[in-house]
Amino acid sequence: MTDQLFAFTLNGGATGARIRSRDWSGHPLGPLAQWPSALRTTLGIVLGSSFPTFVTWGAANHLFHNDAYLPMLGQKADSALGQPYEEVWSEVWSDLGPYVTRVLAGESFFFENYGTTLYRNGVPEQTYFTFSFSPVRDEAGVVRGLMCTVIEVTDKVLALARHKEAEERLALSLEASGNIGTWSVDLETGMTFVDEGFARLFQMDAATAGSGRALARFTDKIHADDRPAVLAAIDHAIRTETLYDVEYRIPQGPGQDAWVNARGKVFANIGTGRRSFAGIAIDITARKLAEQRRIESERAAARAERAMRDSETRFRLMADDIPQIVWAADAAGENDYLNTRWFEYTGEPQPRRPDSDWRRYVHPDDLQELEQAWRDSLANGSRLELELRLRHHSGQYRWVLNRAVPSTETIGPDTRWLGTLTDIHDKKTGEEELRTQSRRKDEFLAMLAHELRNPLAPISTAAHLLALGRLDTSQVRATSEVIVRQVRHMTSLVDDLLDVSRVTRGLVELDRGIVDLPSVLASAIEQVQPLVEARGHALVVDAPSALPLVNGDRVRLVQIVTNLLNNAAKYTAPGGHIAISVSAAAGQVSIAVRDNGQGIAADVLPHVFELFTQAERTPDRSQGGLGIGLALVLSLVQLHGGTVRAVSSGLGHGSTFTVTLPALAQD
Repeated sequence: MTDQLFAFTLNGGATGARIRSRDWSGHPLGPLAQWPSALRTTLGIVLGSSFPTFVTWGAANHLFHNDAYLPMLGQKADSALGQPYEEVWSEVWSDLGPYVTRVLAGESFFFENYGTTLYRNGVPEQTYFTFSFSPVRDEAGVVRGLMCTVIEVTDKVLALARHKEAEERLALSLEASGNIGTWSVDLETGMTFVDEGFARLFQMDAATAGSGRALARFTDKIHADDRPAVLAAIDHAIRTETLYDVEYRIPQGPGQDAWVNARGKVFANIGTGRRSFAGIAIDITARKLAEQRRIESERAAARAERAMRDSETRFRLMADDIPQIVWAADAAGENDYLNTRWFEYTGEPQPRRPDSDWRRYVHPDDLQELEQAWRDSLANGSRLELELRLRHHSGQYRWVLNRAVPSTETIGPDTRWLGTLTDIHDKKTGEEELRTQSRRKDEFLAMLAHELRNPLAPISTAAHLLALGRLDTSQVRATSEVIVRQVRHMTSLVDDLLDVSRVTRGLVELDRGIVDLPSVLASAIEQVQPLVEARGHALVVDAPSALPLVNGDRVRLVQIVTNLLNNAAKYTAPGGHIAISVSAAAGQVSIAVRDNGQGIAADVLPHVFELFTQAERTPDRSQGGLGIGLALVLSLVQLHGGTVRAVSSGLGHGSTFTVTLPALAQD
């Protein structure tokens, strides 16, 4: 029992060992034996994960983590295990607390590049993380805690920031190489002097502007929305003698603005002490337009990404909701998506292994045709439609209809293929069975017509001879015997048909009674003896003196054995060997009829008892008759609650038919 309690920690490395070795009896959660199974199960998953992960549990949100989470804890690693989440990360609780509350209410969250300041090593650190929060429920479905998988991305975010700063500096240097104007304001007189570049930005005559103008003449040309901020920045820079750095717009015409970055500071003339406010103005219109286009592009990309995610989510939900297998492939034909129906059908475990190949589930006889059709579709963009056999998780190959279409009219690198696999096994095999049954019935009817027509020729001939009136007494007798034999044969055929019809439609009721099997065997042998002697067969009977009685219809039981002996006699070459044996065991009695005749082919053997299959599948036709005797045997045996089976090693190796019936209990 103790080993079972600790099992969830065994894959947890150092942290798992700490949990096992620690005495938890003084902890609010109590000893390990009292920990809820949902907590142990979730913690087992966390401990076995290679991603930094922790789980909290209970009203105080006691925190448990795995080894991968230790570097994030820093100096807190020694004391964090089992402590309340709020105490472990008290410095960020004001930010995280509201989210924790919502997760415990059943929500899930995902944050990317989340920035916060931590004191994990005794000093403040600006850090960034990507993490997800999910609620953890107990066996009753009640949220008892949360699970968080977190990856620190501080280095990546800072590296991106440095890269962005470097890009901005480079852009600034490039911008400073042209479209620059200079300005200087005499702080005693308020006159402003500018160069040609500055005048051009403000759409003023360079000569006039260079001779000095009031500062307001320039600031009045600044966009009305930007002017207050510019004036405030100028005032602040002059009063505090700090750096002046501001961006603003200058209208250039209807709907057109020039963007300017003005930078400057207060300077003092060393000789005179006069102060001036001077600097440069850079035309940054191109940069601003590029930024605007980038922002618009990013927004459009974000919208497109959201739309794509939404579309993919809807597609996956729809694909998992339909009964067909749904698959997708790229332009090269590599399969990169399968819905859940594939895994349910094939039994392949999820998630799918990178080296998994769908080809191993296709029937070997169908694979070459499928691959060729798939290559043709990829090459010319034609619709793929093919029936093939796919291995079911039961091990059975089932027929499916494979269809796929390209996502674009013109085949190219952006083309994707979407396909479905529909199980048509029952439909296909059902249609084939119907066709087979129809064909067998047609053949049977043709055979029946032939068998009924055969006796008519000798009957017609005999009747014609009798009509002539030229026959003596012995000839009349012989001719009459021909008619009697043929009529008897036709009657036998019709009786067989009526018997099968009544039995298969459930119209035969057994006249049950206590039957002695030796008498059944004697009657059957008596009926078949003329045929056995005519063909020169040796018939051997092996039956013990004491056999159990059976509850059955004696006439029908004799009919069963007679049909089996007739089959053995007819389908064994003259001079053959036929044996009938009887045995009893476990409340049953078995009658076996063996012969060394022509045997039964392996592909025919499973069908020997089926109606409408005898004409093509058994040797009946070589000896005459309708070949429905075995179908009648099966039906009569089943009416007695028994079974019958046929065994043969193949053509030329004889056959054995065994009937097994329930025996009456002996006193």
